[in-house]
Amino acid sequence: MISISQLKDHLEELRQKKEQLQADGAGIKDQMIGLVSPVLAIREMGSILEVNLITGLSKSFTLHQVFSVLQQEGAEVVSASSSTVGVRVFYTIYSQALSSRIGIATSRISERLHQLINNPVA
Repeated sequence: MISISQLKDHLEELRQKKEQLQADGAGIKDQMIGLVSPVLAIREMGSILEVNLITGLSKSFTLHQVFSVLQQEGAEVVSASSSTVGVRVFYTIYSQALSSRIGIATSRISERLHQLINNPVA
């Protein structure tokens, strides 16, 4: 038969193992945050431009920088949303051409955004 003191000792060992596993798990999660490579997809629908961006929690650029690129290339941000799932952040940005006559240079926006998310300037 197992004594109460043996059960207490066993319970304490299990608590210590749990704490160690939680600490190890937090460390792994912190490492994985930096491992999420950004993904960019741009879709043009007439005068509307949809930008989908997936990043890690510790991205090295700001959403404001993304908005600035869009604005500099002749697009006005109409709406933006984000959601976080695990260590990934999903952004969806809708913009439209400031001038329907000129339109939006989608290839130039794509090039600049790829440069921003992959080689950010400090």
